Amino acid sequence: MKVRQSFEQAVCILLLIGVSDTALKNKNISEKLRVSDSYLKKIMRQLVIADFITSKASKLGGFTLKKSLSEISLLDVFQAIEGKEPFMEVTHLVDRVFSIGEAGRKVENQLDGYLKKAEAQYCEALSKIMLQDLIDAVHREDISN
Repeated sequence: MKVRQSFEQAVCILLLIGVSDTALKNKNISEKLRVSDSYLKKIMRQLVIADFITSKASKLGGFTLKKSLSEISLLDVFQAIEGKEPFMEVTHLVDRVFSIGEAGRKVENQLDGYLKKAEAQYCEALSKIMLQDLIDAVHREDISN
């Protein structure tokens, strides 16, 4: 499984906005992350739709958090960027390839069960990590040095 770079970028965008004292403009964020303005707008749109950020169009406007970093989990960001569809759905290839009827369905069901269990564990792990935890970890590291 490969997670797109936009997931990491979305996390960094939220962290950047979350630690900022003022609203951040799209241009400032794209310069800081070194990504194109047009690409960044796609990610920002997904974060607005997910209700994590809001934007105000004015001279002093920009993007601000709508929820605190302690209310947003890595799973929330993952689902906002990657979607909520299952990682994989069984397509009944086992039965088509081997034509083994009931035994083939048992193999498919077993495979499907393993994949769903793995996905549930992955999602559960992400749901336990709040974005604030990442900030707190950085501060703990700064303090210990």
